[in-house]
Amino acid sequence: RVGGETMRAKLFCLGLLGLLCLVAHANAANFWAGVSKVDATMPIGAPLAGYNYPPRRHDNWPIPTFNGELYTTWMTPSKGKFNPTWAKCVVLSNGQETFAFVTVDVIGADGTLAKLAYDIAITQGFNVTFQNFMLSGSHTHSGPGAITAEFLWSIAPATDAVVPELQNKMAQYIAKAMVEAYRSMEPAVIDFGLTNLTGVTHNRRSGFSPYVQDGTIDPNLGVIRIDKPDGTPLATVWNYAIHGICFDAGNLFFSSDVMGSVCQWIEDNVGGLAVFWNGDAGDISPIFSVCCQDMPNFSGGPVIGQAVAQLRSTLKPTNDVQMWSAQNTVDFGVTVTNFTLARLDNCTQGGPMNICSICEVLNCDLNLGLGSAWIENQPVFSAFRFLVNNKNTILTSIPGEALVELGWNIRNDTADLGYDQTFLVGYTNNHLGYFCTPNEYDIGGYESTLTLWGINTAQMVQDGCYSVTSLIAPNPPKAAVAIAASDVENTHQNGDAQEATQ
Repeated sequence: RVGGETMRAKLFCLGLLGLLCLVAHANAANFWAGVSKVDATMPIGAPLAGYNYPPRRHDNWPIPTFNGELYTTWMTPSKGKFNPTWAKCVVLSNGQETFAFVTVDVIGADGTLAKLAYDIAITQGFNVTFQNFMLSGSHTHSGPGAITAEFLWSIAPATDAVVPELQNKMAQYIAKAMVEAYRSMEPAVIDFGLTNLTGVTHNRRSGFSPYVQDGTIDPNLGVIRIDKPDGTPLATVWNYAIHGICFDAGNLFFSSDVMGSVCQWIEDNVGGLAVFWNGDAGDISPIFSVCCQDMPNFSGGPVIGQAVAQLRSTLKPTNDVQMWSAQNTVDFGVTVTNFTLARLDNCTQGGPMNICSICEVLNCDLNLGLGSAWIENQPVFSAFRFLVNNKNTILTSIPGEALVELGWNIRNDTADLGYDQTFLVGYTNNHLGYFCTPNEYDIGGYESTLTLWGINTAQMVQDGCYSVTSLIAPNPPKAAVAIAASDVENTHQNGDAQEATQ
Protein backbone atom coordinates (compact mmCIF):
# COMPACT_ATOMS: atom_id res chain seq x y z
CA ARG A 1 0.00 0.00 0.00
CA VAL A 2 1.57 3.28 -1.10
CA GLY A 3 2.65 5.51 1.74
CA GLY A 4 2.06 3.01 4.56
CA GLU A 5 0.24 3.53 7.85
CA THR A 6 2.10 6.77 8.65
CA MET A 7 0.88 8.40 5.46
CA ARG A 8 -2.65 7.18 6.10
CA ALA A 9 -2.51 8.58 9.63
CA LYS A 10 -1.40 11.98 8.40
CA LEU A 11 -4.10 11.99 5.75
CA PHE A 12 -6.67 11.25 8.43
CA CYS A 13 -5.39 14.23 10.42
CA LEU A 14 -5.43 16.55 7.44
CA GLY A 15 -8.99 15.60 6.70
CA LEU A 16 -9.97 16.09 10.35
CA LEU A 17 -8.34 19.49 10.58
CA GLY A 18 -9.41 20.85 7.16
CA LEU A 19 -11.33 24.09 7.50
CA LEU A 20 -13.79 22.97 4.85
CA CYS A 21 -14.35 19.48 6.26
CA LEU A 22 -17.71 18.64 7.78
CA VAL A 23 -18.70 15.46 9.54
CA ALA A 24 -22.33 14.76 10.34
CA HIS A 25 -24.00 11.77 11.95
CA ALA A 26 -27.62 10.98 12.47
CA ASN A 27 -29.52 7.98 13.76
CA ALA A 28 -33.26 7.75 13.48
CA ALA A 29 -36.00 5.27 12.62
CA ASN A 30 -37.72 7.62 10.19
CA PHE A 31 -36.78 8.21 6.61
CA TRP A 32 -37.94 10.49 3.82
CA ALA A 33 -37.04 10.85 0.16
CA GLY A 34 -37.85 13.32 -2.60
CA VAL A 35 -37.07 12.99 -6.29
CA SER A 36 -37.31 15.21 -9.33
CA LYS A 37 -36.21 15.45 -12.94
CA VAL A 38 -36.12 18.57 -15.08
CA ASP A 39 -35.62 18.82 -18.83
CA ALA A 40 -32.26 20.61 -18.97
CA THR A 41 -31.78 20.49 -22.74
CA MET A 42 -30.02 23.60 -23.99
CA PRO A 43 -31.26 25.62 -26.99
CA ILE A 44 -30.54 24.17 -30.41
CA GLY A 45 -27.33 25.78 -31.62
CA ALA A 46 -25.51 25.31 -28.33
CA PRO A 47 -22.36 23.19 -28.74
CA LEU A 48 -22.09 19.55 -27.68
CA ALA A 49 -19.27 18.76 -25.25
CA GLY A 50 -16.98 15.74 -25.29
CA TYR A 51 -15.06 15.56 -28.57
CA ASN A 52 -12.42 18.07 -29.62
CA TYR A 53 -12.04 17.15 -33.28
CA PRO A 54 -14.13 17.75 -36.45
CA PRO A 55 -16.96 17.82 -37.16
CA ARG A 56 -17.59 18.86 -33.54
CA ARG A 57 -14.69 21.31 -33.76
CA HIS A 58 -14.47 24.07 -36.35
CA ASP A 59 -11.77 23.50 -38.93
CA ASN A 60 -10.18 26.89 -38.24
CA TRP A 61 -9.59 26.19 -34.56
CA PRO A 62 -7.99 27.79 -32.53
CA ILE A 63 -9.16 30.91 -34.36
CA PRO A 64 -12.59 31.85 -32.98
CA THR A 65 -15.50 31.96 -35.38
CA PHE A 66 -17.41 35.19 -35.90
CA ASN A 67 -20.19 34.20 -38.27
CA GLY A 68 -23.25 35.10 -36.25
CA GLU A 69 -23.50 31.88 -34.22
CA LEU A 70 -25.09 32.62 -30.86
CA TYR A 71 -23.49 30.03 -28.61
CA THR A 72 -20.29 28.67 -30.17
CA THR A 73 -16.73 29.95 -30.41
CA TRP A 74 -14.62 27.01 -31.57
CA MET A 75 -17.23 24.30 -31.99
CA THR A 76 -20.06 23.43 -34.36
CA PRO A 77 -23.59 24.34 -33.26
CA SER A 78 -25.96 21.50 -32.37
CA LYS A 79 -28.72 20.71 -34.86
CA GLY A 80 -31.41 19.12 -32.69
CA LYS A 81 -32.05 16.52 -29.99
CA PHE A 82 -32.62 12.79 -29.94
CA ASN A 83 -33.91 12.87 -26.38
CA PRO A 84 -33.91 15.36 -23.50
CA THR A 85 -30.80 15.79 -21.40
CA TRP A 86 -31.97 15.81 -17.79
CA ALA A 87 -31.13 17.31 -14.43
CA LYS A 88 -32.21 14.81 -11.78
CA CYS A 89 -32.15 15.14 -8.00
CA VAL A 90 -32.61 12.72 -5.12
CA VAL A 91 -32.97 14.11 -1.59
CA LEU A 92 -32.65 11.72 1.37
CA SER A 93 -33.32 12.53 5.03
CA ASN A 94 -33.66 10.67 8.30
CA GLY A 95 -35.01 13.72 10.12
CA GLN A 96 -31.68 14.89 11.46
CA GLU A 97 -29.48 15.01 8.38
CA THR A 98 -30.44 15.59 4.75
CA PHE A 99 -28.40 14.78 1.65
CA ALA A 100 -29.02 15.98 -1.92
CA PHE A 101 -27.55 14.24 -4.98
CA VAL A 102 -27.87 15.83 -8.42
CA THR A 103 -26.94 14.21 -11.73
CA VAL A 104 -26.95 16.10 -15.03
CA ASP A 105 -26.51 14.72 -18.55
CA VAL A 106 -23.26 16.60 -19.15
CA ILE A 107 -19.63 15.64 -19.77
CA GLY A 108 -18.61 16.30 -16.15
CA ALA A 109 -19.30 18.35 -13.04
CA ASP A 110 -18.06 21.90 -12.55
CA GLY A 111 -17.48 23.57 -9.21
CA THR A 112 -18.54 27.01 -10.38
CA LEU A 113 -21.78 25.66 -11.84
CA ALA A 114 -22.47 23.69 -8.66
CA LYS A 115 -22.11 26.77 -6.46
CA LEU A 116 -24.20 28.89 -8.82
CA ALA A 117 -27.03 26.33 -8.85
CA TYR A 118 -26.85 25.87 -5.09
CA ASP A 119 -27.08 29.61 -4.42
CA ILE A 120 -30.14 29.87 -6.66
CA ALA A 121 -31.80 26.91 -4.95
CA ILE A 122 -31.23 28.39 -1.50
CA THR A 123 -33.17 31.52 -2.47
CA GLN A 124 -36.08 29.27 -3.48
CA GLY A 125 -36.41 27.39 -0.20
CA PHE A 126 -33.88 24.58 -0.60
CA ASN A 127 -32.50 23.83 2.86
CA VAL A 128 -29.63 21.36 2.60
CA THR A 129 -26.09 22.36 3.57
CA PHE A 130 -23.59 22.69 0.74
CA GLN A 131 -21.46 20.03 2.45
CA ASN A 132 -24.32 17.57 1.98
CA PHE A 133 -24.85 18.43 -1.69
CA MET A 134 -23.18 16.54 -4.54
CA LEU A 135 -23.26 17.35 -8.27
CA SER A 136 -22.35 14.67 -10.84
CA GLY A 137 -22.14 14.51 -14.61
CA SER A 138 -23.32 11.40 -16.43
CA HIS A 139 -20.40 11.75 -18.90
CA THR A 140 -22.46 11.66 -22.04
CA HIS A 141 -20.42 13.01 -24.95
CA SER A 142 -23.55 14.46 -26.54
CA GLY A 143 -24.57 16.80 -23.74
CA PRO A 144 -24.33 20.60 -23.66
CA GLY A 145 -21.11 22.59 -23.83
CA ALA A 146 -20.41 26.27 -23.13
CA ILE A 147 -21.57 25.94 -19.50
CA THR A 148 -18.20 25.65 -17.73
CA ALA A 149 -15.74 28.48 -17.14
CA GLU A 150 -12.71 26.17 -17.09
CA PHE A 151 -10.57 27.67 -19.86
CA LEU A 152 -8.48 24.54 -20.52
CA TRP A 153 -11.55 22.49 -21.41
CA SER A 154 -13.02 25.43 -23.33
CA ILE A 155 -10.07 25.97 -25.64
CA ALA A 156 -9.22 22.27 -26.02
CA PRO A 157 -12.01 22.63 -27.28
CA ALA A 158 -13.84 19.85 -25.41
CA THR A 159 -16.59 22.13 -24.07
CA ASP A 160 -16.20 25.46 -25.95
CA ALA A 161 -16.02 28.92 -24.40
CA VAL A 162 -18.50 29.56 -21.62
CA VAL A 163 -21.67 31.41 -22.57
CA PRO A 164 -23.08 33.06 -19.42
CA GLU A 165 -26.64 32.78 -20.73
CA LEU A 166 -26.29 29.00 -21.09
CA GLN A 167 -24.41 28.59 -17.81
CA ASN A 168 -27.13 30.47 -15.94
CA LYS A 169 -29.86 28.53 -17.72
CA MET A 170 -28.27 25.23 -16.67
CA ALA A 171 -27.88 26.49 -13.11
CA GLN A 172 -31.57 27.39 -13.07
CA TYR A 173 -32.51 23.89 -14.29
CA ILE A 174 -30.34 22.23 -11.63
CA ALA A 175 -31.74 24.49 -8.91
CA LYS A 176 -35.28 23.68 -10.01
CA ALA A 177 -34.60 19.95 -9.70
CA MET A 178 -33.11 20.47 -6.25
CA VAL A 179 -36.04 22.53 -4.97
CA GLU A 180 -38.66 20.20 -6.44
CA ALA A 181 -37.02 17.13 -4.91
CA TYR A 182 -36.66 18.83 -1.54
CA ARG A 183 -40.28 19.96 -1.48
CA SER A 184 -41.57 16.55 -2.57
CA MET A 185 -40.03 14.58 0.32
CA GLU A 186 -42.32 11.90 1.69
CA PRO A 187 -41.96 8.81 3.90
CA ALA A 188 -39.78 6.25 2.18
CA VAL A 189 -37.64 3.15 2.59
CA ILE A 190 -34.21 2.42 1.13
CA ASP A 191 -31.63 -0.31 0.56
CA PHE A 192 -28.28 -0.60 -1.21
CA GLY A 193 -26.80 -3.48 -3.19
CA LEU A 194 -23.88 -4.49 -5.40
CA THR A 195 -23.45 -7.14 -8.04
CA ASN A 196 -21.15 -7.79 -10.99
CA LEU A 197 -22.11 -6.93 -14.57
CA THR A 198 -19.85 -8.03 -17.41
CA GLY A 199 -20.20 -8.34 -21.16
CA VAL A 200 -21.28 -4.73 -21.80
CA THR A 201 -18.00 -2.81 -21.40
CA HIS A 202 -14.33 -3.28 -22.23
CA ASN A 203 -11.00 -1.60 -21.47
CA ARG A 204 -10.13 0.70 -24.34
CA ARG A 205 -6.40 0.72 -23.49
CA SER A 206 -6.19 -3.02 -24.18
CA GLY A 207 -3.59 -3.67 -26.85
CA PHE A 208 -1.88 -0.41 -25.99
CA SER A 209 -1.10 -0.91 -22.31
CA PRO A 210 0.53 -4.19 -21.19
CA TYR A 211 -1.17 -3.82 -17.81
CA VAL A 212 -4.76 -4.35 -18.98
CA GLN A 213 -6.72 -6.72 -21.15
CA ASP A 214 -10.00 -6.17 -22.95
CA GLY A 215 -11.88 -7.54 -19.94
CA THR A 216 -10.04 -5.41 -17.36
CA ILE A 217 -13.07 -3.42 -16.26
CA ASP A 218 -14.83 -2.45 -13.06
CA PRO A 219 -17.74 -4.91 -13.03
CA ASN A 220 -19.36 -3.43 -9.92
CA LEU A 221 -22.97 -2.51 -10.54
CA GLY A 222 -24.39 -0.62 -7.58
CA VAL A 223 -28.11 -0.08 -7.08
CA ILE A 224 -30.03 2.01 -4.56
CA ARG A 225 -33.69 1.07 -4.18
CA ILE A 226 -35.93 3.84 -2.87
CA ASP A 227 -39.63 3.06 -2.43
CA LYS A 228 -42.70 4.41 -0.75
CA PRO A 229 -43.58 2.43 2.41
CA ASP A 230 -46.18 0.45 0.42
CA GLY A 231 -43.51 -0.71 -2.06
CA THR A 232 -44.29 1.72 -4.87
CA PRO A 233 -40.98 2.67 -6.53
CA LEU A 234 -39.81 6.22 -5.95
CA ALA A 235 -36.36 5.98 -7.49
CA THR A 236 -33.63 3.64 -8.66
CA VAL A 237 -30.06 4.91 -8.57
CA TRP A 238 -27.56 2.81 -10.51
CA ASN A 239 -23.79 3.21 -10.41
CA TYR A 240 -21.56 1.74 -13.10
CA ALA A 241 -18.38 2.58 -15.01
CA ILE A 242 -19.06 3.25 -18.70
CA HIS A 243 -18.08 5.97 -21.16
CA GLY A 244 -21.01 7.70 -22.84
CA ILE A 245 -19.59 7.46 -26.36
CA CYS A 246 -22.03 5.42 -28.42
CA PHE A 247 -22.47 8.59 -30.45
CA ASP A 248 -19.19 9.87 -31.86
CA ALA A 249 -18.06 13.32 -32.99
CA GLY A 250 -20.26 13.15 -36.07
CA ASN A 251 -23.37 13.46 -33.94
CA LEU A 252 -24.71 17.00 -33.55
CA PHE A 253 -27.92 16.10 -31.71
CA PHE A 254 -28.34 16.21 -27.94
CA SER A 255 -28.47 12.76 -26.33
CA SER A 256 -27.97 11.21 -22.91
CA ASP A 257 -26.36 8.28 -24.76
CA VAL A 258 -26.73 4.65 -23.64
CA MET A 259 -26.94 5.59 -19.94
CA GLY A 260 -30.05 7.65 -20.64
CA SER A 261 -31.54 4.71 -22.53
CA VAL A 262 -31.00 2.49 -19.49
CA CYS A 263 -32.70 5.07 -17.28
CA GLN A 264 -35.67 5.25 -19.64
CA TRP A 265 -36.00 1.46 -19.65
CA ILE A 266 -35.98 1.40 -15.83
CA GLU A 267 -38.61 4.13 -15.60
CA ASP A 268 -40.81 2.36 -18.15
CA ASN A 269 -40.46 -1.13 -16.66
CA VAL A 270 -39.80 -0.62 -12.94
CA GLY A 271 -41.37 2.75 -12.28
CA GLY A 272 -40.26 5.82 -10.40
CA LEU A 273 -37.24 7.94 -11.31
CA ALA A 274 -34.02 6.38 -12.62
CA VAL A 275 -30.74 8.14 -11.83
CA PHE A 276 -27.29 7.23 -13.14
CA TRP A 277 -23.97 7.75 -11.36
CA ASN A 278 -20.89 7.00 -13.42
CA GLY A 279 -17.87 5.34 -11.83
CA ASP A 280 -14.19 4.80 -12.57
CA ALA A 281 -14.75 4.90 -16.33
CA GLY A 282 -11.56 6.63 -17.47
CA ASP A 283 -10.47 3.65 -19.57
CA ILE A 284 -13.84 1.85 -19.83
CA SER A 285 -15.90 2.03 -23.02
CA PRO A 286 -19.16 0.34 -24.00
CA ILE A 287 -19.01 -2.74 -26.20
CA PHE A 288 -20.56 -1.20 -29.28
CA SER A 289 -22.11 -4.42 -30.58
CA VAL A 290 -23.95 -4.83 -27.25
CA CYS A 291 -24.74 -1.26 -26.19
CA CYS A 292 -24.76 0.93 -29.26
CA GLN A 293 -26.99 -0.75 -31.84
CA ASP A 294 -30.28 0.79 -32.98
CA MET A 295 -29.31 4.30 -31.92
CA PRO A 296 -30.84 6.54 -30.70
CA ASN A 297 -32.79 3.78 -28.92
CA PHE A 298 -29.60 1.95 -27.84
CA SER A 299 -29.53 -1.82 -27.61
CA GLY A 300 -27.77 -1.56 -24.24
CA GLY A 301 -30.81 0.01 -22.59
CA PRO A 302 -32.71 -3.20 -21.85
CA VAL A 303 -29.52 -5.25 -21.36
CA ILE A 304 -28.19 -3.09 -18.53
CA GLY A 305 -31.68 -2.13 -17.36
CA GLN A 306 -32.63 -5.73 -16.73
CA ALA A 307 -29.48 -6.27 -14.65
CA VAL A 308 -30.38 -3.22 -12.57
CA ALA A 309 -33.96 -4.38 -12.14
CA GLN A 310 -32.85 -7.88 -11.13
CA LEU A 311 -30.58 -6.56 -8.38
CA ARG A 312 -33.22 -4.08 -7.26
CA SER A 313 -35.75 -6.88 -6.79
CA THR A 314 -33.48 -8.61 -4.27
CA LEU A 315 -33.09 -5.57 -2.00
CA LYS A 316 -35.12 -5.16 1.18
CA PRO A 317 -35.69 -1.46 1.82
CA THR A 318 -36.24 -0.15 5.33
CA ASN A 319 -36.78 3.18 7.06
CA ASP A 320 -34.18 2.40 9.75
CA VAL A 321 -31.29 4.40 8.29
CA GLN A 322 -28.17 5.84 9.86
CA MET A 323 -26.33 8.52 7.89
CA TRP A 324 -22.94 10.20 8.05
CA SER A 325 -21.19 12.62 5.71
CA ALA A 326 -17.78 14.22 5.23
CA GLN A 327 -16.39 16.76 2.82
CA ASN A 328 -12.88 18.06 2.24
CA THR A 329 -11.39 20.51 -0.24
CA VAL A 330 -7.85 19.62 -1.32
CA ASP A 331 -5.43 22.04 -2.97
CA PHE A 332 -3.72 20.26 -5.88
CA GLY A 333 -1.68 23.33 -6.82
CA VAL A 334 -0.55 24.09 -10.36
CA THR A 335 -0.55 21.31 -12.92
CA VAL A 336 2.51 19.28 -13.86
CA THR A 337 1.41 18.70 -17.42
CA ASN A 338 3.89 17.06 -19.76
CA PHE A 339 3.18 17.85 -23.41
CA THR A 340 6.32 16.52 -25.06
CA LEU A 341 6.09 14.00 -27.88
CA ALA A 342 7.31 11.41 -25.40
CA ARG A 343 4.08 11.79 -23.45
CA LEU A 344 1.89 11.74 -26.54
CA ASP A 345 3.45 8.54 -27.85
CA ASN A 346 3.72 5.11 -26.27
CA CYS A 347 6.97 5.44 -24.38
CA THR A 348 7.57 1.72 -23.99
CA GLN A 349 7.98 1.23 -27.73
CA GLY A 350 10.53 2.20 -30.37
CA GLY A 351 14.19 1.74 -31.19
CA PRO A 352 17.22 3.81 -30.15
CA MET A 353 16.16 6.76 -32.30
CA ASN A 354 12.56 6.72 -31.12
CA ILE A 355 11.45 10.00 -29.51
CA CYS A 356 10.76 8.20 -26.24
CA SER A 357 14.27 6.77 -26.09
CA ILE A 358 15.81 10.13 -26.98
CA CYS A 359 13.80 11.95 -24.32
CA GLU A 360 14.74 9.32 -21.75
CA VAL A 361 18.40 10.20 -22.31
CA LEU A 362 17.99 13.95 -22.69
CA ASN A 363 15.25 14.33 -20.06
CA CYS A 364 13.34 16.52 -22.50
CA ASP A 365 10.26 16.91 -20.36
CA LEU A 366 8.15 20.02 -20.79
CA ASN A 367 6.02 20.38 -17.69
CA LEU A 368 3.34 23.01 -18.05
CA GLY A 369 2.23 24.55 -14.77
CA LEU A 370 -1.35 25.78 -15.14
CA GLY A 371 -3.10 27.52 -12.29
CA SER A 372 -6.73 28.02 -11.35
CA ALA A 373 -7.27 30.50 -14.19
CA TRP A 374 -7.02 27.52 -16.53
CA ILE A 375 -8.56 24.67 -14.58
CA GLU A 376 -10.04 23.98 -11.16
CA ASN A 377 -7.27 22.85 -8.83
CA GLN A 378 -9.06 22.64 -5.48
CA PRO A 379 -11.32 19.61 -5.87
CA VAL A 380 -14.06 18.90 -3.37
CA PHE A 381 -14.11 15.33 -2.06
CA SER A 382 -17.40 14.12 -0.60
CA ALA A 383 -18.28 10.92 1.23
CA PHE A 384 -21.68 9.69 2.39
CA ARG A 385 -22.05 6.65 4.62
CA PHE A 386 -25.28 4.73 5.15
CA LEU A 387 -25.90 1.94 7.65
CA VAL A 388 -28.90 -0.01 6.35
CA ASN A 389 -29.78 -3.64 7.12
CA ASN A 390 -26.45 -4.03 8.95
CA LYS A 391 -24.52 -3.08 5.80
CA ASN A 392 -22.16 -0.12 5.76
CA THR A 393 -22.28 1.52 2.33
CA ILE A 394 -19.98 4.39 1.36
CA LEU A 395 -20.47 6.77 -1.56
CA THR A 396 -17.24 8.57 -2.41
CA SER A 397 -16.87 11.24 -5.08
CA ILE A 398 -14.09 11.35 -7.68
CA PRO A 399 -13.47 14.73 -9.35
CA GLY A 400 -12.88 13.44 -12.88
CA GLU A 401 -11.96 10.32 -14.82
CA ALA A 402 -10.40 7.57 -12.73
CA LEU A 403 -8.88 4.62 -14.57
CA VAL A 404 -9.96 1.21 -13.33
CA GLU A 405 -6.72 0.55 -11.42
CA LEU A 406 -7.29 3.65 -9.32
CA GLY A 407 -10.85 2.54 -8.71
CA TRP A 408 -9.66 -0.77 -7.29
CA ASN A 409 -7.12 1.04 -5.09
CA ILE A 410 -9.89 3.19 -3.62
CA ARG A 411 -12.07 0.11 -3.08
CA ASN A 412 -9.18 -1.59 -1.27
CA ASP A 413 -8.91 1.42 1.04
CA THR A 414 -12.62 1.48 1.84
CA ALA A 415 -12.64 -2.27 2.51
CA ASP A 416 -9.79 -1.80 4.99
CA LEU A 417 -11.86 0.91 6.68
CA GLY A 418 -14.69 -1.54 7.30
CA TYR A 419 -17.14 -0.66 4.54
CA ASP A 420 -19.20 -3.51 3.12
CA GLN A 421 -20.11 -1.77 -0.14
CA THR A 422 -18.47 1.06 -2.07
CA PHE A 423 -20.07 3.25 -4.71
CA LEU A 424 -17.47 5.21 -6.70
CA VAL A 425 -19.19 8.32 -8.02
CA GLY A 426 -17.00 9.75 -10.76
CA TYR A 427 -17.23 13.05 -12.66
CA THR A 428 -18.45 14.65 -9.43
CA ASN A 429 -18.11 18.12 -7.88
CA ASN A 430 -15.26 19.06 -10.27
CA HIS A 431 -13.62 17.80 -13.44
CA LEU A 432 -9.82 17.68 -13.28
CA GLY A 433 -9.21 15.44 -16.28
CA TYR A 434 -7.94 11.85 -16.26
CA PHE A 435 -6.29 10.08 -13.34
CA CYS A 436 -3.74 7.57 -14.64
CA THR A 437 -1.90 5.43 -12.12
CA PRO A 438 1.93 5.46 -12.42
CA ASN A 439 1.92 2.31 -14.57
CA GLU A 440 -0.51 3.77 -17.07
CA TYR A 441 1.06 7.22 -16.92
CA ASP A 442 4.40 5.79 -17.99
CA ILE A 443 2.80 4.01 -20.92
CA GLY A 444 1.48 7.28 -22.29
CA GLY A 445 -1.44 7.81 -24.63
CA TYR A 446 -4.52 10.02 -24.53
CA GLU A 447 -5.50 9.38 -20.92
CA SER A 448 -1.93 9.88 -19.75
CA THR A 449 -1.56 13.17 -21.61
CA LEU A 450 -4.63 14.52 -19.80
CA THR A 451 -3.43 13.34 -16.39
CA LEU A 452 -2.59 16.89 -15.50
CA TRP A 453 -0.74 16.67 -12.18
CA GLY A 454 1.88 14.21 -13.37
CA ILE A 455 2.72 10.70 -12.33
CA ASN A 456 1.38 11.21 -8.77
CA THR A 457 -2.07 12.42 -9.86
CA ALA A 458 -3.87 9.16 -9.09
CA GLN A 459 -2.30 8.99 -5.65
CA MET A 460 -3.48 12.55 -4.94
CA VAL A 461 -7.02 11.54 -5.86
CA GLN A 462 -6.82 8.32 -3.84
CA ASP A 463 -5.60 10.29 -0.84
CA GLY A 464 -8.41 12.81 -1.28
CA CYS A 465 -10.97 10.02 -1.18
CA TYR A 466 -9.27 8.54 1.87
CA SER A 467 -9.33 11.90 3.65
CA VAL A 468 -13.14 11.78 3.77
CA THR A 469 -13.96 8.08 3.83
CA SER A 470 -11.64 7.55 6.81
CA LEU A 471 -13.34 10.25 8.86
CA ILE A 472 -16.68 8.45 8.96
CA ALA A 473 -15.42 4.87 8.68
CA PRO A 474 -16.76 1.92 10.68
CA ASN A 475 -13.11 1.06 11.46
CA PRO A 476 -11.23 4.38 11.51
CA PRO A 477 -7.42 4.09 11.43
CA LYS A 478 -6.45 3.77 15.10
CA ALA A 479 -2.97 5.18 14.70
CA ALA A 480 -4.41 8.37 13.28
CA VAL A 481 -6.57 9.10 16.30
CA ALA A 482 -3.67 9.72 18.67
CA ILE A 483 -1.78 11.76 16.08
CA ALA A 484 -4.91 13.76 15.33
CA ALA A 485 -5.31 14.72 18.99
CA SER A 486 -1.71 15.94 19.12
CA ASP A 487 -1.98 17.84 15.86
CA VAL A 488 -5.21 19.52 16.96
CA GLU A 489 -3.48 20.85 20.03
CA ASN A 490 -0.50 22.05 18.03
CA THR A 491 -2.74 23.72 15.49
CA HIS A 492 -4.63 25.61 18.19
CA GLN A 493 -1.37 26.77 19.72
CA ASN A 494 0.03 27.88 16.39
CA GLY A 495 -3.18 29.68 15.58
CA ASP A 496 -3.16 31.53 18.92
CA ALA A 497 0.44 32.56 18.41
CA GLN A 498 -0.25 33.81 14.93
CA GLU A 499 -3.26 35.80 16.11
CA ALA A 500 -1.23 37.34 18.94
CA THR A 501 1.36 38.70 16.54
CA GLN A 502 -1.10 40.34 14.15
